[in-house]
Amino acid sequence: MSHSTTSKMDVLQYEDFKPGPRAQMEWGFGGRRKLRDGALLMALFLGGIGAGQFVISTWFIHSITSALVGLLVVGVGKTVAHLVYLGQPTRFYRLFLKPLTSWISRGLIFMVVFVVFAAAYLAPDIGFSWVPWTADSTFGQGLWLAAVLSASLVMVYDGFVLASCKSITSWHTALMPPLFFTYAIAGGVAMTYLTMTATGGEILNQSTMTNLDAILLTTMFALVVIYIINMAASTSTARESLRRLTSTKLAIAFIGLAIVAGLLVPLTLTYYDQLNVGGAVASVLLASSCILELAGDLSVRHSILRAGLHAPVFSEGL
Repeated sequence: MSHSTTSKMDVLQYEDFKPGPRAQMEWGFGGRRKLRDGALLMALFLGGIGAGQFVISTWFIHSITSALVGLLVVGVGKTVAHLVYLGQPTRFYRLFLKPLTSWISRGLIFMVVFVVFAAAYLAPDIGFSWVPWTADSTFGQGLWLAAVLSASLVMVYDGFVLASCKSITSWHTALMPPLFFTYAIAGGVAMTYLTMTATGGEILNQSTMTNLDAILLTTMFALVVIYIINMAASTSTARESLRRLTSTKLAIAFIGLAIVAGLLVPLTLTYYDQLNVGGAVASVLLASSCILELAGDLSVRHSILRAGLHAPVFSEGL
């Protein structure tokens, strides 16, 4: 075994057994297994924005193309990311076997249910005209409702995954589900606009979508601020997580990308219509806002994962 390999193992062992709060090294970019641990972050990210895109595309603008993209982002993108994280695809089925105790199992079941109902709803409009229903029929609307409900569960479940981790105090909070759900819906709005722009589709109710985006961005900013305040008033481990988010290299991702670039700049750009800006300029501004929102979504997820600290085994000082 080389000296460099030995040194890396020593660092990991020290991280596992040193006194005080201990950084989690399994989820997110920069974990023990590098790409594989980052794949879980991508699975959570893709599941959220894909499900959000399907909901926005079928509820607000009725775009089959955009809805199909959202379905593929979840069904293909999220699945592949989970397989990469698992490392052994033949054992993938085991992740479904503990729905009573594991939020990851529940989330994968939610994903399968969503893919089935969403695909069935879209089937008549994507080349399967032989199916005995249409999107506008009573049965088709039932399929859509089931797809939207299961999509909502896909969007919110990763928040419950983190909130269920009792040993990581910065995750173990009721703020996680609404925070991740709101980010998923906003990501869905961004993905829908970018898809429609790329495919040359007509953006119906653009003003409504812009207003919705402004509301979501404001809500997300408020939730992030409340999350920060909650950590500051919580245990010493949570306060250490906050310190890592604001005064280490993570601050670049959390403050710079997630808050400034991912929230404040897009929120400013949503008011372009009040400045009498229209045409191509407005489209460029809105597209830029969408790209920044998606980058901010990924950054806030990454930051929260990497700042996660296990509380000390024996005590948790205030």
